[in-house]
Amino acid sequence: MNSWYPSRYGADDVLGAMNLITPESILAALALVKQGKVYDLAFVLDQDMPVPGFHGAFFANTQYTLENGVEWHDRVIGKMKNGYSAQNLRLAMSDHSGTHIDQLNHVGIQQENGEFLVYNGIRNRDIVSSFGTTKLGAEYMPPLIGRGVLIDVATHKGVDMLPAGYAISPAELEAALAAQGTVVRGGDSVLVHTGWGRNWNNPDKMLSGEPGLGKACAEWAVKKNIVCWGVDQFATDPIPFEFEGEALPMHLEMLTKNGIRLMENIYMEQIVRDKVYEFCIFAAPLKIRGGTGSPVRLLALV
Repeated sequence: MNSWYPSRYGADDVLGAMNLITPESILAALALVKQGKVYDLAFVLDQDMPVPGFHGAFFANTQYTLENGVEWHDRVIGKMKNGYSAQNLRLAMSDHSGTHIDQLNHVGIQQENGEFLVYNGIRNRDIVSSFGTTKLGAEYMPPLIGRGVLIDVATHKGVDMLPAGYAISPAELEAALAAQGTVVRGGDSVLVHTGWGRNWNNPDKMLSGEPGLGKACAEWAVKKNIVCWGVDQFATDPIPFEFEGEALPMHLEMLTKNGIRLMENIYMEQIVRDKVYEFCIFAAPLKIRGGTGSPVRLLALV
């Protein structure tokens, strides 16, 4: 039997670690909200934001203005006597644009026979289609609601920003947690501040590399029984890679082998400045049929 499938949640499972989100865990997380304050942890989606080449450029344009929209309304539904018109924007983007969450079909592991397997040992060629995948798509991902914990590694290391290629170790996570007086519990979503998000308005720098979670953090996450990671850079793993020839091992260990989601490009400056380390986290992925991820409006409530 393969060591990573079937999953601990069963051979037919499509939720992964989101099985840990229960009515009881949601109520416990909501009880953390005492001030009614909301931290918006999402970056603005716009034409100039950094998007890795693999995901393709974000594109938006005004489809109708009030001025030419009235012509459409007059032609299609008749002359508007009350002066009504409308305008809208047309979007084209990857499901991994901006602040987003990865779904369990996003990455897979190639086997000796050349086949790729995704979460729970599902053969990718059996589910892939012209519109994403027929199983494990983003439409199966429930809202993320639970206890969130911020681990401010950059500040603990005494820097504004960790350098590209820096691999954060479990020991550094534990040290930062101890300094903050914070603990990680089963069912938590864990946000890690590296400071790299400061480069958001400098796409060339943002995409030139990044610090990230070292491969050893995978075992730490599984032992802690977390639901999701969140980082302030675009790929979770350090770039350049921690180990030569091992591309994005945290993606494979978390998404494919353990069903633990990854959120990337999180805006953390304000919550870090206010030293808020525990909160109720909320993210609602779009129900994109077959989607391999989804942009999210990520919120922390305290």
